Amino acid sequence: MTPRSWDGGWYEARPRRAVEGGVVVAKPGTVTGELAAEMVAAAEMETSSAILARGRTYARAGQVVALEVEEGRFSAQIQGSASEPYRVSLLRTVISGSDRIAADCSCPYGCDHGWCKHAAALAYVAAHLLDTQGATVVAWTGDDGGVPSGGGGTGEGAGRLSEEDLATLRQPAPVLDAAALLAAAEELVPHPWGGQLGEDP
Repeated sequence: MTPRSWDGGWYEARPRRAVEGGVVVAKPGTVTGELAAEMVAAAEMETSSAILARGRTYARAGQVVALEVEEGRFSAQIQGSASEPYRVSLLRTVISGSDRIAADCSCPYGCDHGWCKHAAALAYVAAHLLDTQGATVVAWTGDDGGVPSGGGGTGEGAGRLSEEDLATLRQPAPVLDAAALLAAAEELVPHPWGGQLGEDP
């Protein structure tokens, strides 16, 4: 199907140029975290399903390069069909009293009449990173929650754990004795029916 431009005309889409070193997202939009889900929901609210599909294609193909994240902003270059990549940004803002995510892109389509595929691609990549990288969450929210930053709170070192913290996290979880935990709990809060552990009421 030939794409339709924002002013209602038709144009022949050129194939995107392949790039190396971009962020590849195998399943764009498949996320579990709240921040990541909010990013996907913002993209879905701001554009059409056809443009979202093209954005997912760009995210899967690794077209998003030179990605940067700071408090309230994702920015990247996204290689489309032009010789030079487009500059794209997503900005957390307030519109009509509601928290929203605004998009801006240097492509001809732009984001004035709904998000373009490049903004959608960046949203899917941003959602993936918010879902999988604690440092990205720290940089985007500006809240390290007590996590050592290892840097200035944004950029490459943001939210980076110390080697000691990483060693602790790599240790296997201790095996707990469920019966002992229940017995200890009953010492603090007696069983409501007055029975002993394991007895029927």
